[in-house]
Amino acid sequence: MRLSQSTTGVLTALRSRLLVPAAVAFGAGVGGVAFGLSHDDVVTALGALLFVPSGLLLLGIVAKRHGVGPFASSGRRPN
Repeated sequence: MRLSQSTTGVLTALRSRLLVPAAVAFGAGVGGVAFGLSHDDVVTALGALLFVPSGLLLLGIVAKRHGVGPFASSGRRPN
């Protein structure tokens, strides 16, 4: 069975070494915000909120390096 090009790109991106720190940063941020809000601790929620953009940025770097999603190369060349 042959996989499509987009599926192959996603599988390659999932093997990236940057994916683990990205997932940890994003998970810690979301978990910390949820913990802070559930315990009425605004300082913890705002402090953990700083991890969310870092995780998203690392996920974007992985996607761009492997050409996944909107970063996939198209057949068109710029003039």
